[in-house]
Order: sequence, then structure tokens, then C-alpha cells
Amino acid sequence: MASFSQTTSHSSGVGRRYSLGFCVGSGADWIIPKSDGFSNAGAVASLRYGIPVDINFTTATNYYFTTGLMFQHLGGKQKFTLSDTANNLMNIEGNIRSYRSIFITIPVGVKLKTPDFKNFVFAVNFGLQQSFSISSKATDKYQLEDGTKGNIKRNDFSKSTFLFREAAYMGIGLEYVIKDDFRVNLFFNYSYTFTNYFRKSTEWGEKGNLNSLEIVLGCNF
Repeated sequence: MASFSQTTSHSSGVGRRYSLGFCVGSGADWIIPKSDGFSNAGAVASLRYGIPVDINFTTATNYYFTTGLMFQHLGGKQKFTLSDTANNLMNIEGNIRSYRSIFITIPVGVKLKTPDFKNFVFAVNFGLQQSFSISSKATDKYQLEDGTKGNIKRNDFSKSTFLFREAAYMGIGLEYVIKDDFRVNLFFNYSYTFTNYFRKSTEWGEKGNLNSLEIVLGCNF
């Protein structure tokens, strides 16, 4: 049991019981609309950073339970042609609303790794993300039928954003072993949100699912 919890050489095929790290990533988010009158209007840049935790299933270095604490800046864009009665905009020809939210995320997943080959390790990871919204904003860029253009900033959109987010993720990655369990890694991840991004009480009853594609750079020690 002692060897299970202590650091040993990676060449021996024995890994630590757990390892901590730091990661930062960026990519693109988009919303798949589920409401009539709404359509996708493109992607927005995402940002994530936090502390990943890998817990070893066995005494080897191939199977890990992964969790941690992350901050994710996610969002998307939708286009719609509904009248904005709250702002006296009755003849909207085109309106693009950009959404931005900050989530605290706790991932729960599995990471599978190959044996190292000349200090390189290939890996796949998959699991679920449980997230809670702590901030949400929206910006409207509109054009009226008479050609008038403008924008409206909604600095507090939290009452229209669903508090909880449940998503599945999967990805592939590459690790470089510097020494023992001190490693740098690069992962390409895709996530799909099951829950509605919006609350039922929004002005137009929007429904949509958030998607993310990101590149994450990190290190473990």
C-alpha cells in the first residue's frame, strides 16, 4: 500500500494515488436554438481555468478518476425578429443577441492513458460537468425596418439564465512527462449541454443548448 501513495519513477509503471494541477483553455461556444423564431448567429470565444485533480484507480498509470474546480466563461449568439416591447422596438428586422455567462464547474469523469513512449503519453477523457451560473450578461445588436441600428446592453441577465448546467464532455490529449508525475498536457475537448441555457421566464421563452469546443493546456504535479 505504501507504494500506491508515493511518487515513483514513471518508467516503473507505478503512479501516484492523486495529482493536482492547473489548466487554462480557450475555444468557441455556440447555442443550438430550440425555439421558433430563433436561429444560430455564430460562436463566441470561451475561456476556462482552474485546478484539475486526477485520482489513480490502480497502482498503474493508465486509469484515473478526474475532478477539480473550474471557472468557465461560456456563451453564444442567437438571431431573432421578435418585437422588443420592453424597449419600444416594435419593428425589428434583425436582432442578434450575444450571451456571456460565468460558471463554477465541477467535472466528474474518467481519463485513460497509454504507457509513455519516449516521455509522450496519449490520453482520452470523458465524463460530466456540473456547473452553477454566477454571472450572466447579454448584448443586443438590432436593426429596425427603417434601417436604424443600435445596441442594448443587459448587464444582469441572470434572471433569464438557468442557474444549473449539466453537460457531457469528451476529448483526446497528449502528455509530456518531465519527471515522474510532473507533466504538461494538451487536450482537445467537446462538450454538449443537456439543460436549457435559459429560464422558462424569459421575455420570449427562449430555449437552447450550449455547445463548446476548446483547447486546454495544463500541467500536473
